This record gives sequence, C-alpha cells and structure tokens, in this order.
Amino acid sequence: MQSLAPDDLAKLRFDAPQLATMRTLGEHRSQQQLFVAQSPQVLSGLRQVAVVESTESSNRREGVVVVAHRLESLVRKIA
Repeated sequence: MQSLAPDDLAKLRFDAPQLATMRTLGEHRSQQQLFVAQSPQVLSGLRQVAVVESTESSNRREGVVVVAHRLESLVRKIA
C-alpha cells in the first residue's frame, strides 16, 4: 500500500508527461473555482441534471424502468 508519509512521497518520481498532466489539472482546478464563484446557479442546475441521469442509468442497469418525469420528481424529492 502506498503511503503519504514524507519519506514515501520523497521517493516518488514523475516523468515529463505526468508533470504536464498535473500542471494542466492544477490550471483547470483554478478555473473551476472561478466558475463556482461566478455561476453557482448554473452549476446547481447541472448537478441536478447529472444526479437524475445517473440515477436513471443506475436503475436501467438493475432492470428498473421509470418514466423520466417521475424519476426526476423522485430524485428531487418532490414526489
């Protein structure tokens, strides 16, 4: 098992593509925080859509079929 102990972290080595990926992730993280601060309503709406669609997909895998508007009201706890 890998550890986050300082000695174990000091042994980690990354190649150039891995470092580039980490840098890109850091840049996107800062952009994400800016978007959260500027458009919380948009993100809230997107989150609700994602939860409904995820629930629908999960139910479908289990063989449960629910009418879309009914599922949405159940997920949003309106029912």
